[in-house]
Amino acid sequence: MNSSTEPKQAPSEYQANLEILMQIPLFSGLPIEPLKLLAYFCKRENFKPGEIIFQQHELDENAYFIISGTAKLILENGGEEIISEFRESAFIGGLSMFFGMKRLFTLRAETPVTCLMLSRERFQKTIERFPDITPKLFEGLVKTIYEWEIRIVSEYNPQCEKCRSSIGVTLV
Repeated sequence: MNSSTEPKQAPSEYQANLEILMQIPLFSGLPIEPLKLLAYFCKRENFKPGEIIFQQHELDENAYFIISGTAKLILENGGEEIISEFRESAFIGGLSMFFGMKRLFTLRAETPVTCLMLSRERFQKTIERFPDITPKLFEGLVKTIYEWEIRIVSEYNPQCEKCRSSIGVTLV
């Protein structure tokens, strides 16, 4: 049978994880060998609508890439204030891989959500195995923060005093 007429085989989960990691700015500049290890370390998790992915004020040392579905970021201050909505291709919680910290918000699945998760422990093991990737990781991290600042500045409202104090000129 001709290879052009054979049905295409779906990529393995490992290969799909690797392709996802290559899309994430934090990891996109890394050599292939550490990326392969990270892809191997990733796990997938499914969340039902209404299920909490991570909870405000709790220590959660995972980063999440939303493969499918929609999740809402919620600030719990005596009630629920929806801050943002995340969909497919959103990468959330990357800083938690560098430093253990409590979540500032709750992330709740609104639809069935499938996430690719990477734990701080496994991320740190990759850095131990490939210490030369550290400068590339920080370059990706700084680029992400810079792009975040660009977005904040583009949405800047000069009439809003609170908006002026949100701009992170101490970082950029």
